Amino acid sequence: MDASGSFQRVMEHLGDWNLVTYDRRGWGRSSALGPAPLAVHAQDLTDVLVGHGPAVVVGHSFGGTIGLTVAAARPDLVQAVVAFEPPLPWLPWWPARAPWERTVLDEGLAPADAAEALMRSVLGDQGWQATPERIRNQRRAEGPVLVEEMRSLAEEEPSFDPERLECPVVVGGGGASLDHHRLVSRRLADLLPRGVYHELADAGHPAHVTHPESFAALVTEAGHAGTKVRSP
Repeated sequence: MDASGSFQRVMEHLGDWNLVTYDRRGWGRSSALGPAPLAVHAQDLTDVLVGHGPAVVVGHSFGGTIGLTVAAARPDLVQAVVAFEPPLPWLPWWPARAPWERTVLDEGLAPADAAEALMRSVLGDQGWQATPERIRNQRRAEGPVLVEEMRSLAEEEPSFDPERLECPVVVGGGGASLDHHRLVSRRLADLLPRGVYHELADAGHPAHVTHPESFAALVTEAGHAGTKVRSP
């Protein structure tokens, strides 16, 4: 439940980069487009990269899954990937039903209430109450998109083969994140031919918001790795 604006502080630590951001369907400036399956999100990213690639693709959570999917399908457009705790329900280490999937899909909550329950899980009750009312109302209004997107991803077939993805990939995890997020991220890095795992010790899932400088360092590392691969 996020939009590109939350990366602003990360971008401030990447001042010498040519930065391109967009909001995926259903969120932020693209909310009117509604939810979409992974294949459509991947095509949207491909369309962006055609005008700006080859690029270091940086994705948080579901954005990381999209970035990895496009890197496998269009290696000519992706120089390297940063994927922070990407949900990959087809990998064997992902639970049959992850905790947030149970919250959103299995507890019979109305979409707005499911969105609030998820945000309380991520931020804690105090963090949720400290969020401005305007933002809380917006998160609740995004409930239908959240439910549809999470249901769609839980039912997806594998969108890429990690063992055949050749570009450098920096996989991030948070030391304070849910156990399965950290485990799947570590295992993914092990499967990738050019994968490396970095854990931000006291960060949780929204590490790009809480630890922007450390998150930016992951991007810089991926950029250096991608440049080396493409050098003569």
